[in-house]
Amino acid sequence: MAVSATAFGSAPTFAKLAFDNSITPSSLQSYRFFITFIVIFFVTIIAKQITKPTHAHFPRLFILAISTGFSSLCYMTSVKYVPVAVASLTFFTFPLVVAPISHVMKIDKLTQIKILAMIIAFCGLCLLLGTTYNLEWVGISMAFAAGLFVATSFIVSKPLTEDLSPLTMAVFATGLPCFVYATSSILSNDLTHPQNFPGGVGLVANSICHAIGLTCCYAAIARLGPTRTAVMMNVEPLVSVLAAYLVLGQTITVVQSLGIIGVVSGIVLMCYTRRD
Repeated sequence: MAVSATAFGSAPTFAKLAFDNSITPSSLQSYRFFITFIVIFFVTIIAKQITKPTHAHFPRLFILAISTGFSSLCYMTSVKYVPVAVASLTFFTFPLVVAPISHVMKIDKLTQIKILAMIIAFCGLCLLLGTTYNLEWVGISMAFAAGLFVATSFIVSKPLTEDLSPLTMAVFATGLPCFVYATSSILSNDLTHPQNFPGGVGLVANSICHAIGLTCCYAAIARLGPTRTAVMMNVEPLVSVLAAYLVLGQTITVVQSLGIIGVVSGIVLMCYTRRD
């Protein structure tokens, strides 16, 4: 799970690097899913991890593919408009939205500790967003929407992991988005190529991070379950902030650091109580 969190946490920084060097959002998704699909497909064959799905699996696999495609588009594009740290922390508020919805739907009870966790995380988010950053709310909205799509993928993944290998799931999760994004970019004549070496590095590194992170994430869900996996995924925002600092030179203030602590603390508390 640590490998998955590190890979996913590094991906937004490489996406930003690609955007800064003439790659359009749709082109990034086309290359990202094409490279990811090819890598995972060949690894699945070499590792002999192919498990044949039944007709009962296809609805969940379809939802998984749609959620994966939209979460990738929203999250990676959000860093075009807002700093990586802001996008990552906004993205990771999705467990705080799932909790009250689950309570209304009588799936999971909303306790006082969970309410406290949501308040702490909300205060942290206010500190993070209410800073000197000139934020574009399109980016904030896209990062938040990406989190909701990921929440959906977590929900549908667990039953699939009982019958299918993580690599097989990753092949299906990336195959449909690969076809859709590639076709859309070609038909709209919006397929741009890296114009320099940094752009190419950002594009390839982002895709490799996606392939590694996705496969390891499904493997973790199969072994640990969705809730414990979500707990360990809390490392990802910290990796995103560190990668943005090292690669892009994006820094954070003391107030923003307090906001990060608040958001991560709230999410950890929420996930801990859910595990209990």
